[in-house]
Amino acid sequence: MINVLVNGSNGSMGRVLIDYINGLSDMKVLYQFDKNTQMCSSCCSENLKPDVIIDFSTVEGTLSILDYAIQNLIPIVIATTGFSQEENKKILEYSEAIPIFKTSNMSYVIHLMSKILTTISPFLSDTDIEIIEKHHRNKVDAPSRYSFNAC
Repeated sequence: MINVLVNGSNGSMGRVLIDYINGLSDMKVLYQFDKNTQMCSSCCSENLKPDVIIDFSTVEGTLSILDYAIQNLIPIVIATTGFSQEENKKILEYSEAIPIFKTSNMSYVIHLMSKILTTISPFLSDTDIEIIEKHHRNKVDAPSRYSFNAC
């Protein structure tokens, strides 16, 4: 059984993730945190640490849970956007101590488009292409600050 701490549990993606995990037989949501939950080391039982943290929160929420992850040597998936260069540097430094998977977009379609653009971009050197990122009107961190490095 993989025990998961979901950070950003009341957001759109957090709720989808919790519903998905609850439908699995080999994973369990052990803890849920969101921006209205005070995260502290004592919030989680010493005897029942999560095996992984999945973060769909805010920059502040990620940095808070990252400190908990580092203190307890818990791998973390970061799917939050909007980090400054300094904050990204901190995440990179932390990745030397714990496994960190960081992505600015979990969308299959975005990753597929990135792969397609990487493949065809050498043939489009004289083409002017503009990509506009659109989200639903309630997306908190739109745009996701995802960039294609296809060329």
